[in-house]
Amino acid sequence: MVLNAWRKTLSEDKIKKQKPLKVYVGWDSREPIAFEVCKASILKHATVPVKIVPLKRHNLVRDNMYWREEDALASTEFTFTRFLVPDLMGHRGWALFIDCDFLFLTDIKELFDQVNDNYAVMCVHHDYTPKEGEKMDGQKQLNYPRKNWSSAVLWNCGHPDNKVVDKELVNDPTIDGKYMHRFSWLTDDKIGKISHEWNWLVGWYKPVRDGQPKALHYTEGGPWFDQYRNCPFSKEWYEAQAAMYEDRVKELTQEVKDLKNRTVEIDELTLPKETKTLLNAYLQNLIDPTEAIYKSKETIKHITEKRMGVKVAAIAPGADDFDLDKKGLEYDPYLQDFIIGCGGNISEFNLQEGTKNTLVIRGLGGGSQKALKYCIENKVDYYAIDTGYLQPGSRKDYHRVTRNNLQNLGPIVDRDLDRLGKLNWKWRKPRKNNKKILICPPSEKVMKFYGENLDEWLKNTVDTIKTLTNAPIEIRKKPDRRIRVTTDTIWDALDTASCLVTYNSIAATEAVLHSIPAIALAPNAASVLCSNNLRDVVRPEVPEKEDVIRYAAHLSYCQFTAQELRTGTAWKLLNS
Repeated sequence: MVLNAWRKTLSEDKIKKQKPLKVYVGWDSREPIAFEVCKASILKHATVPVKIVPLKRHNLVRDNMYWREEDALASTEFTFTRFLVPDLMGHRGWALFIDCDFLFLTDIKELFDQVNDNYAVMCVHHDYTPKEGEKMDGQKQLNYPRKNWSSAVLWNCGHPDNKVVDKELVNDPTIDGKYMHRFSWLTDDKIGKISHEWNWLVGWYKPVRDGQPKALHYTEGGPWFDQYRNCPFSKEWYEAQAAMYEDRVKELTQEVKDLKNRTVEIDELTLPKETKTLLNAYLQNLIDPTEAIYKSKETIKHITEKRMGVKVAAIAPGADDFDLDKKGLEYDPYLQDFIIGCGGNISEFNLQEGTKNTLVIRGLGGGSQKALKYCIENKVDYYAIDTGYLQPGSRKDYHRVTRNNLQNLGPIVDRDLDRLGKLNWKWRKPRKNNKKILICPPSEKVMKFYGENLDEWLKNTVDTIKTLTNAPIEIRKKPDRRIRVTTDTIWDALDTASCLVTYNSIAATEAVLHSIPAIALAPNAASVLCSNNLRDVVRPEVPEKEDVIRYAAHLSYCQFTAQELRTGTAWKLLNS
């Protein structure tokens, strides 16, 4: 019994040390659930480590691996990106590519066990001729030789004949889908054969007659599409989906238990280093007030005196400014995070008026406006906090912080592109043949701050544009937040616009980031790349791709998460 247990432990250790099998899975934004269930089915049956990588087109574009123009005949976002696998592997080792609409019923190791170094690729040699019409979510069903051969491919990435298969080939506009999907760079003897059980085309192969599937391929459409909810083998997919959710619930439940039972040390807190040192000193003082062991009082005295010398104060906004009462908050959390990060203190404007202390201000409510005007008139340094320029989704995860301005007015500073990846931002091609002029007026609070009347500005702007052009005009007043991040987004409005006009709304920045010309008539973060003259609505200048990317990277370093505010990262970047 002891010997058997020892052998089992030895076997488990060997598995843990084994290099993971590499599996690349096509990913499409129309069917992310297909990828998730496919991934779960692989991991459920695997007896060895497996690393699964989704081939997300927007990530490949960001990483300069994919820049090919969209193909009208491409039925998925990974029609061409699948052929990047050898390049992504550094042209070394074996890797599997599969479409996202696969469901594995057995151990993927059995498939990798069939690899043969004599071949450049190995796949199922289907003789598949589907009926003409539509598949999946309305995509046209196309017939061509070797159809579906490339939907599951074991790649011998280091094979000499695959050296030509790199990102340059995949992105070459003269190379079409026929060439790639038929493995036209290979002679037939370099295309190894795998049993059809590993790429069981649902609806084409039949159980018993053709054996039993080991990996289902819902090539014409799977149960995640409404019109295929009851397709053959839908039961197996639903069971796999249910098992995946059940496993996730178990994992999350365990994570919650672990978090509840976890002892969090002060040094692990999301706080600046100096604050954590102070907290540790306080704790030492509590358990050792006579300083028998720890010499903490001198540390407390030194840091406290140092912090008292920091003349940065956050002005408390009114409770109505950010619905603090409704949210059950006593103070604005973003101001508090920034103050923790810079070592300042919370205050009120009436306590700071008459001083030269640096002020931190959020929004343009009544108290904030007084503080801003005071700083500007008396040349007092201030930091203005507001919603970020770019967000990774519909939530306000990032907040911009600007020193001595409401928005970053440039110049553009060359920055790394690393933060753009976290924001899921990518350059967009300029729209052609758009005629509409989109006017985005700022809020009344903003206009009041600049001493302007919103209605008068809007009327004068429309009248002036009408004297310059007959182009249609759309006025987009700022919708309710719930609406503007769901059903009526600024991106939807910009998609049909030839030019955006504003006083100083952040919408000008969003337009430039969308490769759409903008005109901002007051100081604006987009001013470095947009016009300030209404006459330019006649022939608006489209911002250059290189400039837009530099601009986006620059702005990504002018906005911060709550954690970056709290840890002092924002303070360091703003003062570096």
